[in-house]
Amino acid sequence: MRKETKFAIFDFEKEDADLIDYLASYLDNNAKVALDFFEVKVPKEKIHIKIMPTKKEYDEYYKVLYALPKDTKLKGWMVGTYNFEKNQIVYLSLHDFKSTTQSLKDAPFDEALIDYQKTILHEYVHYANGLFRKKYNCSYPEKYLSEGIATYLSGQYDASTLNFDFEIEDVLDNNKNIYYSYYILTKYLVENYKKDYVLEVFKSSDASKKLLEDELFKNAKRNFNCKNL
Repeated sequence: MRKETKFAIFDFEKEDADLIDYLASYLDNNAKVALDFFEVKVPKEKIHIKIMPTKKEYDEYYKVLYALPKDTKLKGWMVGTYNFEKNQIVYLSLHDFKSTTQSLKDAPFDEALIDYQKTILHEYVHYANGLFRKKYNCSYPEKYLSEGIATYLSGQYDASTLNFDFEIEDVLDNNKNIYYSYYILTKYLVENYKKDYVLEVFKSSDASKKLLEDELFKNAKRNFNCKNL
């Protein structure tokens, strides 16, 4: 089945028809946050959002999408991805979160749905970042910043109690997925630096790494500790 909205085109199975309106309306109401941050416009070709009915199907599709070996084992928490080349977001149906290691799998439906909607916005932020990258023909920033802005603009950790219990080495290790640390650092960056400068940092992996090492990490840590005394 297919549903076209202001910002996206959803492809989904009949079993997910009850969720699409929730996702579509949430994205229509919040997508502009991502577009405005990156100062980009929606191109004529809208993003395609493919909802996979099961975790097994999601994993198999993901491996094909990124040309991974068939025997690759994906992490249990992986439920969504944005692919720039395909102009596509792939997202697991909330109905099969029981097959993941996500905390949402045991949450009441209303609570799970809120986080589910935020995650689709998270992926849309990656899409907006991709439009920004195309507009300026630039690279992506370091992982902490690309994932940090997705968690920050989607508000995924806004209501969470967080600890500054990580080091720069942890943040720069791409094998780690400490999303809450990316959120803390990016939140400090966006809220304490001039917007033009922040966008310049988004244009370069080297610039975002240098900023982290020179001042962002220590300034964000100092600010976090002062607020939590």
